[in-house]
Amino acid sequence: MAAKEGETTEDGLNYKNTTTNVHPLIVQLYRCELDEDNNKEETKNENKEKEKSPPDPIFRADEHDKQFDPDKYLEGFYKSPREDVAMQIVLFFLPGMVCRLPKTIGTMLDLGAGPTIYIPLVLRNHIESIFSSDYSPQNRQRVIDWIFAKNSFDWSEICCWIAGIEARHEKPLQMQDFTREKMRAVLEVNVQKRPVIQSIEWKAENLKEIPKQFDLVTTVFCMEYSCETLEGYKRAINGACGLIKPGGWLLQGGIFHATEYRFGGKRFSSHFLTKEHVLTALEENGMETIKGEDYDQFHFITHDDIFLLLSKKKMEIGREE
Repeated sequence: MAAKEGETTEDGLNYKNTTTNVHPLIVQLYRCELDEDNNKEETKNENKEKEKSPPDPIFRADEHDKQFDPDKYLEGFYKSPREDVAMQIVLFFLPGMVCRLPKTIGTMLDLGAGPTIYIPLVLRNHIESIFSSDYSPQNRQRVIDWIFAKNSFDWSEICCWIAGIEARHEKPLQMQDFTREKMRAVLEVNVQKRPVIQSIEWKAENLKEIPKQFDLVTTVFCMEYSCETLEGYKRAINGACGLIKPGGWLLQGGIFHATEYRFGGKRFSSHFLTKEHVLTALEENGMETIKGEDYDQFHFITHDDIFLLLSKKKMEIGREE
């Protein structure tokens, strides 16, 4: 059935059919699409030049801990969301996903956060205790630096972008300080190992223990980049879902049909992910993949191969592999 004008569908989003009462950030997304169309010839020429040069080295997923440069990553993707359509899509639709969650959530784990804090920023008004985590020590250190306001990267523009979507008038420093107060720990994780939580990099003085399971697990641009095979992806999802309390939630985002991503002169391999892979892995781990009659237990949106989903864990506890 065709979607009504301006309606968000599970199968896709069509900004070009939206003509009235358009949020200015959607207009920005549309303009980026037009810019991409207008620059196709220029991109072709650039690609020809790249073909003449030696290709950037490509690293395995398990080499992120040694090869990942958090500073180049932040500069490449987060300095300005206007420069990266994928981040625009994620940042625009994250607040809408959050509105589908309970108003107050006890614990949240940002699984595979990298050196970023945008997910805690988006969820700052809904979560009581926030836990960040990553595989790479250098990424964990960047988050710890931010917690103590010693970060070298400026998150102000991301804060303004989020506040604009939320229609709030909070200043970037106010948003960050409020979020910092809710940070409880930074954890070393490996979704390919068990237990997933390997160690504690930092924890708040008043925190007695790390939860074994959380009310909400968020993971964006992580699961498919933790592996190169379907088996590895399913193991990653199994690990993530094992960290969710029965009746809790998974907020996942990622990219379809990619075998690598690149920044700072390096390439990192990834699993070639499809929607079928995503849904099957969720089902195998006791997560909802169908909307409920009385409440929204599953929601899925995608645009330009970027997807976001929200899935509730069934009350039956699945077996951890």
